[in-house]
Amino acid sequence: MRRSRWRWWWVPIAALAVLLTVLTVAWLMFQHIPAWYRPPAVAPPNQQRVRDDLVATLGSFETRLGTEGRPFEFRFSQDQINAWLAVREAIWPASREWLPPALSDPFVAIETEGVRVAATYRHGGLRTVLSARLELAADPDGVWVRLVDVAGGELSVPTSWVQEQLAAMDGGAWPAGKRSKLQLGGDPLPQLRRLTDGVVFPNAWIWENGKQPFRITDLRFVPGTVVVVVQPLPRQGTTRLSSQGPSGPPQATR
Repeated sequence: MRRSRWRWWWVPIAALAVLLTVLTVAWLMFQHIPAWYRPPAVAPPNQQRVRDDLVATLGSFETRLGTEGRPFEFRFSQDQINAWLAVREAIWPASREWLPPALSDPFVAIETEGVRVAATYRHGGLRTVLSARLELAADPDGVWVRLVDVAGGELSVPTSWVQEQLAAMDGGAWPAGKRSKLQLGGDPLPQLRRLTDGVVFPNAWIWENGKQPFRITDLRFVPGTVVVVVQPLPRQGTTRLSSQGPSGPPQATR
C-alpha cells in the first residue's frame, strides 16, 4: 500500500511543475517585445525635417484634392507615419492627451491586409507592448475595418475582455451612433464593440482646411506602404453620399 501511494505523489508535483512552466512562458510572452515594433527616436536636430515632411505631405494632398477633379492615389509610408508620431508632441503639445499616461512610443506597422498599431505600456514595474491588428478594405460604399487580434507582447488578449473595453469606449469617448462634424452624408459612426466582427465606417468626409469634400474609394497595402484612392467631390455636394455598408469586407476596386 505504501509503495502504491508513493507512486501517486509525483502526479501533483508534476502538475505543479507544468503549471509553473506554463505561467513562466506566458509571462515571458507577455513581456516580449515583438521584432516588428521599432518606434524611431528622432533627435531634436532632425525634428524640423520631419515636421517639414508632414507639412509638405498635407499640402500636397490638399492641392491635389482641390485641383485633380478626378480620383487619385495618395501614398503614405510606414516610416513617414512613425516619424510623424515620434515628433507629435514637438508639433502639437496637446497630443500628449492622445494616449493614456501608461502608454508611450506609438508605432504603426503596415502589412498586406491592414495595419498593426502598438504602444509601450508601463504600470509600476510592469512593461510590455500592447498591440492590435486591424484588417481594412474600402470601396465606394464605405471603409470596412475588423479587429483581428489584441496582444500584450506575443500573448493574445481574450476577445471577451477586448469587447468589454470597446463597449466602455462606446459609452464614453467614442460617439457611437452619431455623426462627426467633418463627416459628409448621414450614416452614423459604428459601435466599436462590433469591431471584432467587422464594421463599416463612412468614407465621405470634408477636408477641414479647404472645406473640400472627398470620398475614399479604395485602400491598398503593401508591406511598409498604404495607398489611398481618393475621389474629390463637388463642394456643393451635401446630400447623403454614404450608403449602408456591406456586412463583410467590400470588394475594393482595383
